[in-house]
Amino acid sequence: MTGRKTPRVIIPMILAALFSTTIFAQNPTGRELPKPAQKSSEKPKPKSGAKSAKAAPPRRAPTKSIPAPARLTIAAPPGASVEVDGRPRGFTGVDGNLVVAGLAPGDHQLNVSAEGYEPWRGTFVMSVASTRFDVPIRKKPATGRLALTANEAGTDIFIDEKYIAATLPGQAVNVDGLFTGERQLRATKPGFRELRSVVTVKANETVAVKIELKPVLDLEMMRVQEGYFARGNDKGLRDQRPSHQVYTLEFEISRREVTNRLYKYFVTATGRPAPRGAVYGWVNNDYPEGQDDQPVVLVTWEDAVAFCRWLSEQTGRRYRLPTEAEWEKAARFGGDLYLSAGKIWEWCSDWYDPDYYKERERVNPKGPARGKKIKMLGREEEARVMRGGAFGRGSIVLRAAERNYFFPTLTRFDIGFRVVREVDK
Repeated sequence: MTGRKTPRVIIPMILAALFSTTIFAQNPTGRELPKPAQKSSEKPKPKSGAKSAKAAPPRRAPTKSIPAPARLTIAAPPGASVEVDGRPRGFTGVDGNLVVAGLAPGDHQLNVSAEGYEPWRGTFVMSVASTRFDVPIRKKPATGRLALTANEAGTDIFIDEKYIAATLPGQAVNVDGLFTGERQLRATKPGFRELRSVVTVKANETVAVKIELKPVLDLEMMRVQEGYFARGNDKGLRDQRPSHQVYTLEFEISRREVTNRLYKYFVTATGRPAPRGAVYGWVNNDYPEGQDDQPVVLVTWEDAVAFCRWLSEQTGRRYRLPTEAEWEKAARFGGDLYLSAGKIWEWCSDWYDPDYYKERERVNPKGPARGKKIKMLGREEEARVMRGGAFGRGSIVLRAAERNYFFPTLTRFDIGFRVVREVDK
């Protein structure tokens, strides 16, 4: 044979290996052990459609996205001023928006003001996401102005019961920012009647209002009861004699003479000439400064009668000059209640006659029908009675019977008057 022969040594070795494999493949019970699964040497087939040319790249770990910073958009009228937490943040644009960044989530204080709108102040909540806040700002109601002047300086003015100011001489009190429509006006000053009225405020207009206060013309009066009293003085001058009993009806007489202040209302209302003369004369219808409550003087008897007529018309009561009898009775029984008497002479309604007491008219005497002509000051005329007495002539009670006279068309620096108010029955 041409082929090589297998060595005899090799054959026995192969047999031995086979034998050992068979023996060690059994467990202690003599059973065969299961054969271990053999790993397949074949590569897995790629899925249909997958590219096999290149291997898939390795996967990267997912990254977290960074959110955009939250912003606050404030919507308000264009040009509105904005504060957040007390810090100015700018103004809204022409579109009415203002964007504010950098606010932490939570509550924030917001202040917004704009021309023509009421200021708004409140709280808003900033969320984690961007926030839009529409400011509930309201337009201001339409307003107007009142320009107030008063005929009396020092007049206290109230609008809708809110005190505004006291007026000054010759100056208007301007009240701005009043809501349109009807407003309640009240004006007060001591010694004057309270004025109440309704004024209408107009949008974007100035309405002029003139306040005319009227004085309280109800003078402080003293009531004298009806009855008898002894008139005259047997120890006095000739025209005071004889003393006699006289009966008068009940009447009221002013405790003081008519003052400059009160007489000025009469002059202003009627156009009556103001008192003229040295020392106590008026200038441009104004009495001397500081003489408001002093008795008016330099008035004629006719002026005094005209004043009484005007006062009656204003008050609806009947005022007149006192008769001689009324004046003397009030002086005797009024005592300290009868103020001011003795400072000046005071006009009475009676004509003067030095012999009138001899007639002894007993009931409500009103004087003679005509006066006796008196020669005085280069003239001879009838005169009217004056009572009281000028400065420094002693107690009025002691001089209650004293009589005097003067021409009714002339004035003097020491002649004034007081008034009687008739009592309604």
